[in-house]
Amino acid sequence: SPLSSLAVLLAVFTATVPAVVAAQLAAQRPAAPATITLGSYNLENFFDVFDNPYTDDEGTRVKPRAQVRELAVAIKALDADVLVVQELEHPQLLEALVQEFLSDSGYAYHAAVPGNDGRGITLGCLSRFPITQVSSHAPQRFTHPDHPDTAYRFARDLARFTIDVGLDRPLQVYNVHLKSNGDGPDDPHSMKRRTAEALRLKAILREEQARDPDLLAAVAGDFNSHYETRPEQPRPWPAMAALREAEPDGTPLFIDVHEPLDDDARVTIPAKGRYPDATFDYILVTPALAERYVQESAAVLQRPDLTRGSDHHPLRATFRIAGVSPRPAATE
Repeated sequence: SPLSSLAVLLAVFTATVPAVVAAQLAAQRPAAPATITLGSYNLENFFDVFDNPYTDDEGTRVKPRAQVRELAVAIKALDADVLVVQELEHPQLLEALVQEFLSDSGYAYHAAVPGNDGRGITLGCLSRFPITQVSSHAPQRFTHPDHPDTAYRFARDLARFTIDVGLDRPLQVYNVHLKSNGDGPDDPHSMKRRTAEALRLKAILREEQARDPDLLAAVAGDFNSHYETRPEQPRPWPAMAALREAEPDGTPLFIDVHEPLDDDARVTIPAKGRYPDATFDYILVTPALAERYVQESAAVLQRPDLTRGSDHHPLRATFRIAGVSPRPAATE
């Protein structure tokens, strides 16, 4: 019930948040595990009973407790070591979710960062490994190359969660929730804005990889853009086309680890309302992380009995961590 959810949230606000933050900052370095599983899940309007006077949250109903429980069922079934989530109202809801429904799942670390969304939804992360840094790109302004006079910013954010997995370098997990398909002024289905977001995301990762060619990074979340779709749909949409386009030298900046799956197995939005079966959610990884990918581990959790808490299906992929030799240094 809303009242019991309120009680949990009050306890979180008054007692546990400082302890959690201190634990993340003071955690000892973990031993590198054999593998680590990354996941992503759009929680569909995970809002609480409190009115935030600084956001337009009044038009979004409180997430029923039964649906919150269903979110936990899906998260347990996914069993990701690091899970990025979208459509979360604020960080304390992650703590409440863990305390009440996921206390035995090992998520000792969690974080979320506010962004640009008018309703106040944030991008969050649950992790079994220490989150050592959280970075936001929300203030950045950028343009679309075909529309240089229009300044855009991320509709929510591009949030980076730095994870210590016991290696000589961290795992960087970028959480993204690109612009929805709502129409904007002179921008049907927000194609221009979403593509501008995708291009800026790509530029940020390109700069990171230029500094560190062995960058272990994933960009995961809700891209609101198709690649694999039904035959009657245009494929791919511009944002995903931009993200998947190779660099000038022909090498990929990202690898989509779910690409080998067929259309049906890739669906993350089951047909309902305005969309047919669609793929909006992805895990894109840098070449160095792709080399650690465990073959055939990429999957979308599609069982209806496990995913009733959201209109999205969660997805995951597993990567080798311990025992992987560093890539040889580049030679001229």
